[in-house]
Amino acid sequence: MNRLDLVKVIREILSNAGFYVSDLYSMRPIGFDLVARRDNSLLIIKVLTNINAISEDVANELKLLSKLLKGQPLLIGERGGTGYLEKDVVYDRFGIQTISIDTLESYLLDGTPLKIYAAPGGFYVNLDNEKLIRLRKKQNISIGSFARSVKVSRRTVRMYEEGMNARIEFAQRIEKLLKDTITVNIDLLNKNKKQTIYEKTKKPSTNKPEEQFRDLQKEIFSILKQVGYEIIPMDRCPFDAVSKDKDKILLTCIHKNDKQLIKRAQIVGSISKITEKHAVLFTDGKIKKQNIEGTPLIVKRELKKIRGPEEIIELILERMSNNN
Repeated sequence: MNRLDLVKVIREILSNAGFYVSDLYSMRPIGFDLVARRDNSLLIIKVLTNINAISEDVANELKLLSKLLKGQPLLIGERGGTGYLEKDVVYDRFGIQTISIDTLESYLLDGTPLKIYAAPGGFYVNLDNEKLIRLRKKQNISIGSFARSVKVSRRTVRMYEEGMNARIEFAQRIEKLLKDTITVNIDLLNKNKKQTIYEKTKKPSTNKPEEQFRDLQKEIFSILKQVGYEIIPMDRCPFDAVSKDKDKILLTCIHKNDKQLIKRAQIVGSISKITEKHAVLFTDGKIKKQNIEGTPLIVKRELKKIRGPEEIIELILERMSNNN
C-alpha cells in the first residue's frame, strides 16, 4: 500500500471511531498528514510506509507542534526497516509513539488495550510498581522468594518496585506469581504519568534560520513581533508559523495573492477547525474577500495599523463572520 492509500485508510478508521478529521492535502514538504479530534483528545499524525524514513528534524517539529496545540504526536506506518510492525505493539521513533494501521484499528474500533512496547532488547511493559509492592507484601512474599520465582536478581526486584519497566516474559511471571494484573496500559490519546518510555529524547525545537524566510514572511513576522506575538516558525506545515501570545495561539499562514491563495486558506481552515485554534492568512496586494471558507484574510497594510494582539483577534473574528 502506498503512503497516500495509507492516509486514506487511517482517515476512515479515525472517522469510524468518532474523530473529526482534517481534509486530505498534497502540499509539500509535509510534517504531518492528519489532525484528528475526539472530545478533548487531539492527535497530530504523520504517516509513512517505512517508519525509519522519518528524520529527527521532522520528528522534532511534530513534537513541538503537538506541544503548542496541546495534542499527541503519532506516527503510523507498515514497516520498520525490512520487517513489518507487530500488531498491538507500540514502537518509538525520536520520542514519538509509533504503531501500525492494524494496531490503530484494534485500539480505536475494537477497544483492544495496548500494553507492549518495543525497545532495544525486546518487548516491554509498564509496571504498576505501587500495586506490585502492595500485592507482594499482602501475600507475604519476600524479595528473595519473589526473585527466585520470577528468575531475576533481588536488585532487579527492587528496581521493579522503584518504577522500572519489565520485559514481557518477566511481567508474565510476576502476574502468575501474584495472581493479578500489574501492567499499565499505554494511552495513545493522553500521556499518563507512568508512560515514561519516551522521556529521554531531546527537547522539541525548531531552528529555521531567519535568512531562509521569504521577504513577505520576514515583513509579516517582524510586524507580529512588534505587536507582541512570539513567532515559532514551522518548516513542514501548511502554515508558516505558530504565533503565540500568552495562552492564545494563531496558525499563521503567509502567502502572496495568487492562484494558490485559496488552496492554502482551505487547508489551514480545515486544520483550524479540528485543532480549535484560530487561523489567519496574511497576504499582500488587494483582496476581494475577507475570508475563504472561514479562514480570515488580512493584508499587510492592514496589519501595519494594528497596535496589539487583541486587535488582531478582533479583526480575525470579524473576518470569520463576514461572508463578503
